[in-house]
Amino acid sequence: MATNSKRQTREALLDAAEELFASEGVASVSLASITQLAKQRHGGAIHYYFGGRNGLLEAILDRHQAVLDEMRMDALIELRRSGPVTIEALLHIVVESLASRLDSPSGRSFLAIQRNRLVELGGSWSFRSKTMQLVAAEAAAILDDRGFDEQERTERLRLVTQLVMHRIADRSREETAGTTMPRGKFIEILVSASASILSGGRTAAT
Repeated sequence: MATNSKRQTREALLDAAEELFASEGVASVSLASITQLAKQRHGGAIHYYFGGRNGLLEAILDRHQAVLDEMRMDALIELRRSGPVTIEALLHIVVESLASRLDSPSGRSFLAIQRNRLVELGGSWSFRSKTMQLVAAEAAAILDDRGFDEQERTERLRLVTQLVMHRIADRSREETAGTTMPRGKFIEILVSASASILSGGRTAAT
């Protein structure tokens, strides 16, 4: 019984933090407001369950990361079985997995939090996800084959990271309000635009 109560408290805090972090930004939200929204009387509940703000944020990201990692790993395995790995195929894995978060309020909050974190970090991004690290490494290898030096490759990957994260987070608001473009078409356009940025019109070296 006590275990169930603790689990419910933990989930209530995660739900409240997810909602507030998404709407106001991680750094702008007070821990007291999260505790209040979660209807918890104990002021130290967040420190007890998560160790503080950073631990709370990590727990929110982990909520979604496990699902995303499983989706991406399955897609990567299938991609390697089916033929050569291309920039477009890698981008499809990334964009489609993130777009799957659009299907729930929690997922949409996750996307908003990731976009806000990217802004707060000034566009510099370090992937927590093991599968995203794999995708980025595969993409970097392809760009090396196309003659980009490290500085240019890094800038192109950074631009695409910002484009994808911001655009999918914006899409969550559009889908909530009602949008005319089917999601599949939206994904294709986003993949095409991102591939163009990464490739820069160059083809693989022969």
